[in-house]
Amino acid sequence: MKRVIISLLIFALLPLSGCGANQEQNGNGNELTIAAFYNSRYLEYAAQKYEELHEGVKININYYATEDDKDYSKYSQIINTALMSGKGEDIIDVSTLAWTKLADKNKLLDLNGEIDFENDTYYQNILDAYLYNGKRHTIPLCFAFEAFRFDESFNEKANALTLNDLLSLAERNHETALFSEIGRLGLAYMLFDMSFNEFIDIGNKAANVDSEKFISLLEAVNSLENRLSTQNSGDVPLIRQYFLYTPVMTNAGTIDYTDLFLLTDDNENTLFTTIGFLPAVNANSGANKDLAVDFIRFLLSEEMQSSTELLFCPVNKKAAAEMAALTLADVQAGGHAPDGFSNNSFESNITIFNELAQGLTVVKHSDHFINDFVVAELMRYFQGEVSAEQAAKSLQSRLNTYLKE
Repeated sequence: MKRVIISLLIFALLPLSGCGANQEQNGNGNELTIAAFYNSRYLEYAAQKYEELHEGVKININYYATEDDKDYSKYSQIINTALMSGKGEDIIDVSTLAWTKLADKNKLLDLNGEIDFENDTYYQNILDAYLYNGKRHTIPLCFAFEAFRFDESFNEKANALTLNDLLSLAERNHETALFSEIGRLGLAYMLFDMSFNEFIDIGNKAANVDSEKFISLLEAVNSLENRLSTQNSGDVPLIRQYFLYTPVMTNAGTIDYTDLFLLTDDNENTLFTTIGFLPAVNANSGANKDLAVDFIRFLLSEEMQSSTELLFCPVNKKAAAEMAALTLADVQAGGHAPDGFSNNSFESNITIFNELAQGLTVVKHSDHFINDFVVAELMRYFQGEVSAEQAAKSLQSRLNTYLKE
C-alpha cells in the first residue's frame, strides 16, 4: 500500500464515457448512473464490489474531466442544464459545483430521511459541515486537514493560533520566518475560509466582505509580507506544517502528535477539506432513487471506508482506526518508523488525531466560481494594484452579483 500524500492529490483522468448527463431518467431500479468530474479509484472499486453483492445491478460511471480538459465550468454547465431539464445521472459528483444553488431549486435529494446519521458511527462534525438549511444534500466520504507544531529549535507552545497570535509571534521573533511554505495569498485564503459563513451568507445570497474584519484581515496578512515564509531552503521556520489524514505521517516517516495545534479564527473556527468524489442524489432519479441511496450507504459502510482506495481519513470512525493501523504497518514495513515510535505513541496519536478531527468546524468551500473571485481580488491587493478597501468593495460587488444569479 503506497501512501505518498502529495502525489495522491493528483489522479489519472479518464476520457468521457457513457451517455452522460443528457440521459433520460427512466430507470428501472437496477441500473445506476453516476456523474463524476475526476476519475476515482474508490468509486470504481465500490461500484465493482456493489455489483458483485447485488446480482443484476449495473453501475455506469461517466467522467467529465479528461487529461486535456479539466474545465469545471463546463462540467457545471452540463450538469446544471441536465438537472434543470429533469435529466442527468442518478448520483452527481458535486465536489466542483455550486451545489447549494441546485439544492435551492430542489434538484438534489435531502438524505436526512434516507440514511441514519444521528449515531456515533461517523465524525458527525465533518458530516454536519455540509448541512444546508437543515438539509443534507451531500455527504463527504473522507477528509484531511492541516495541523501545525513549533520547530524544536524554538521554545514555543500553543493549543491553537489566531491571526493576532501570528502577528505577535512575528513581532517577538524578528528574524525568523513563521512558515516554510505559506505565502500571503495562502494564509489570507485559509483565514477567509475559516470565517466563510461570516463573510458569505449562502442561504440569504449575500456577501459581507466589505466589512472591517475582512479589510483588517487583508492588511494584517500583508504586514507579514517578508516574515511569513522562509526565503531560503536552509532557513528554519518557527512553525512546521503537516497535512493530516491519519495518526501516522507517511511522507516523513512518523512523528509524535503531542505538540500539534490548529490555526483558528477569532471564533475558534478550524478548517478542513474533503478530496475527490462528493455524492448527491438527483431528485429526478425516479425508480433509481432507492438504489442511489443504498449505494451511498454502501460507500459509507465500514467495509468500504476501510478500503485503501479511499486514500484519506474515512468519515466512518471505526474505518478510520483500521486505516490508521494499516498505514502504520505500511510505514513500519518500509522501515520508516523511528525506534522511539512505539505502540504507546501510536495510541496517543490516535487520541490526539481524534480530538483535532472532532474540533474541525468549517469545510473548505468548493464553489470554484467563488474561489476564483476571492483569489483574483486577493492577488490584486497583494500585488499592490488596489487598496484593501478597494479589493473588498470589488469582491463584494462580484460576489453579490454571482450569489443572486
